[in-house]
Amino acid sequence: MRAFAAWLCGAFLLAGSSLLPASAADLSVEGTGFVLQQDGRTLRSPDLIGAEIDLGGGHWLRIDAVRTDPADPDILLHTFSTRDGLHDWHNPCVADRSGKREGFPLPGRWDEKGRFHPGSDYIAVTCTDGAQAKCVRFGYKPWKPTPRGGPMVPLYESCVRMTRADYCGDGASATRDGTAVEIFDDQGVWTPDNLPGFRFEAGWTPQGAVCVSHTRISENLSLEELVKRCPRLAGAVGETCDEQEARRRGALLFNASR
Repeated sequence: MRAFAAWLCGAFLLAGSSLLPASAADLSVEGTGFVLQQDGRTLRSPDLIGAEIDLGGGHWLRIDAVRTDPADPDILLHTFSTRDGLHDWHNPCVADRSGKREGFPLPGRWDEKGRFHPGSDYIAVTCTDGAQAKCVRFGYKPWKPTPRGGPMVPLYESCVRMTRADYCGDGASATRDGTAVEIFDDQGVWTPDNLPGFRFEAGWTPQGAVCVSHTRISENLSLEELVKRCPRLAGAVGETCDEQEARRRGALLFNASR
């Protein structure tokens, strides 16, 4: 699932009785939390429960609850409601594997080609059932450098392609919900676990896979079908693709699957 909301910071934020309407120029995102500057105060997501954000075009986003991710204190998980025009408020998120319907904002936006552009001019909101949020929770936090000092954004984008099994980098997913994968990279976020029954699948960049040893769900997409759909991978599938070859072709992220 892609970000369900993304907007230019030019709307307004309305909150509870203790807060005044504020220009969205005063609203920003740090990490996965909202920050509002108002009357000399700095208010963060837990202070903004009940706030309603005008996304423009009659679309509204409300912050209903906020909690710290129990697996990662860097991440704030929000329960959102949205409303269009006169329709009732409803939670826009699908339940994730833990049964939670939560999400969080990120400073930046996704374009029509599936590339992430970090920055303060836009805010993207994503749900925890989607690849964009999963990759943040995997540790690929686009607002941080990697443990070895490299840029995280390319790894984050590569992770989103990998999580969705978007081999061609065209937005088409070839995976199935709940499928386990092993992730590793050369920047120290994840190292190989060599899980029993898992074997190397593919190497990844922000544009998709650079080579594919086997497809994740063969009944969804075979290697032959993949090459037809993505001719650039001709000669880069099957036994010719291993971790060394993927790295030679510029892969930033690697994965294994059953």
